[in-house]
Amino acid sequence: MDAASPLRVLHIIPALQQGGAERLLAELVTRAGEGLTHSVLTLTGDRPFFDLGETPVTSLGLRRGQVSPAALRRAAATLRAARPEVVHAWLYHGNLLASLLPRGGAPLLWSIHNTSLPPGGARPMTRAVNRICALLSHRSPWRIVYCAEAARRLHEQAFGYDRKRGVVVENGVDFRAFAFDPARRAALRAAWGLGPEALAIGCVGRFDPQKDHATVIAAFARLEEPRARLVLAGQGCDAANPVLAALLRRAGAEGRALRLGAVAEMPGLLSALDLLVIGSAFGEAMPMVGLEAVAAELPVVATTVGAVARLVPDPAHLAPPRDPAALAAAMAAALRRAGPRPGPATAALRERLRPAHDIAATVAAYHALYRAAAARGRG
Repeated sequence: MDAASPLRVLHIIPALQQGGAERLLAELVTRAGEGLTHSVLTLTGDRPFFDLGETPVTSLGLRRGQVSPAALRRAAATLRAARPEVVHAWLYHGNLLASLLPRGGAPLLWSIHNTSLPPGGARPMTRAVNRICALLSHRSPWRIVYCAEAARRLHEQAFGYDRKRGVVVENGVDFRAFAFDPARRAALRAAWGLGPEALAIGCVGRFDPQKDHATVIAAFARLEEPRARLVLAGQGCDAANPVLAALLRRAGAEGRALRLGAVAEMPGLLSALDLLVIGSAFGEAMPMVGLEAVAAELPVVATTVGAVARLVPDPAHLAPPRDPAALAAAMAAALRRAGPRPGPATAALRERLRPAHDIAATVAAYHALYRAAAARGRG
């Protein structure tokens, strides 16, 4: 690379659906500036949920869990054509694939965006890939990038990942874009049929065992608050999901729940809510939706998984995982303190977290890693 040429970064990620890592990737490639160019290789053929701008995307077209030697050859051809100076892999399957490909001397970064992978919760294939990656971590990646210290600590201590290669780059969001907007709030609540007296409790995340919608719904059903409404948003959180419908029906909450499915207009959604519930059973590190809620000065109730407690201003708003009664108590405590938005506690938390979690700081940290990796490759 000469002084006038932009640094070429190839990203390898399982999919580009709605998710925290995918959101961060979109931010990185659309905020590249003049000194970097990005391309993306995905394992599955899903359409990108987030706007990637003009970034070229190549898909291997695999189904979830599919293994294909032909796809591996196509991935190698894509890498040769891209001629990257840095390869940035995302999540366990992306990390493993990138480690198997000939990179022509380009340094490899791994990204890890979760913590635990318990039996019975995480998919067996994901657990197996993680075990392989733990072995490869001692020789394949130049750096292993964790989105939170909790993720780094668990992977190094519990899974045996290389301690010398790990670095933490905190997740970041655009605090200005997610600032509370009363006009968006009024418009969305009117579209939902919610009056000003309603208390909209949001659970935002894909329908997946990790997000534990069963516990969130059971906790919501325990609330003795007739004004409360449950707003479910995320992939699979729609009327076409029979499992979700059964959970709501058994809890007696079907008539008090809105099922929105995947929502692209997240700033408006978070402005319209009165409380965000992160009820994850396992695996969370530093969820992007929690940071977005902090940016919107939206109170958060959460389970004690990963680094999520940092997003909650009051310890009374925390609960152990898989405990509907405790989560309901945390939700009730938060609702008792609910007042006009924004409030002093959420405003103070926003200002405290903003320096480390604003997207500009996160992008700058990744760009510095790319340049350091490229310099090592050239050396």
